[in-house]
Amino acid sequence: MAADKNDFAAAFKCFVSDAKKNNNPKSQFLTGFFLYYGTGVKKNYEYALQWFELAAEQGNADAMFYIGEIYKNGKGVMKDINKAAKWYLKAAELDHTEAQFNIGFCYKNGKGVPKNDIEALRWLEPAAEKGNMKAQYNMGIMCAGGRGMPRDDEAAVNWYKKAAMQGYTIAMYNLGFMYQSGRGVKRDYKEAVKWFKKSGE
Repeated sequence: MAADKNDFAAAFKCFVSDAKKNNNPKSQFLTGFFLYYGTGVKKNYEYALQWFELAAEQGNADAMFYIGEIYKNGKGVMKDINKAAKWYLKAAELDHTEAQFNIGFCYKNGKGVPKNDIEALRWLEPAAEKGNMKAQYNMGIMCAGGRGMPRDDEAAVNWYKKAAMQGYTIAMYNLGFMYQSGRGVKRDYKEAVKWFKKSGE
C-alpha cells in the first residue's frame, strides 16, 4: 500500500521488516531491489547483494538475475562475467525471461561460458518467444548467419520484424538490409528505405 502511494521509504521499511521477521524471499528480493536502485533508501549495491543472495538461496529467480547484473557490471564488487553467467543460468532455468536472454547472449559470444551456438539458441529462443526484443534480434542474427542451425533468412526476417515492431533500432536496420538484398523476403527498395529511415529516427 505504501508503494502504491509512492511512499517508498515506508515501503522499504515494511519489506525489511518482513524479510527479517518471516524470512520471506519476495521481501528479501524487494529489499535488495530498493537498495539497488536507491528507491526510498540510499543506494547500496553491497547491501543489496546480501539481500539478493538470501532470496536466491530460497529460489527467487529475480534475485538470481540481479546477482548476475551486479557481477556483470561490477556494482559494489569486482566485475566477474563468469559469476554473472552462473547466476543468469540459474535464473534462466527458472524461466526468467531476461536471464534467458542474458545467458543466451553469453553463450553466443563466449562471455563467462564457452561459446556455444546450440546453447545460445536454447536460451535465446524462449526469451524471444516471450517478447524480449533483444532476444528476437539475436535470433535474427543466428538465423541469418546459420549459427547453430541451417541458415534461414525467412526466419531471420520474422525475428527482425518482431524486434523492429517493438522499436529496436538495430533490428530495423537489419530488416531494411534484408529487404534491400532480397534475403528471406522479396526485394523491396521502398520497404528497405522505410526501415532504414526508421532506424535513424
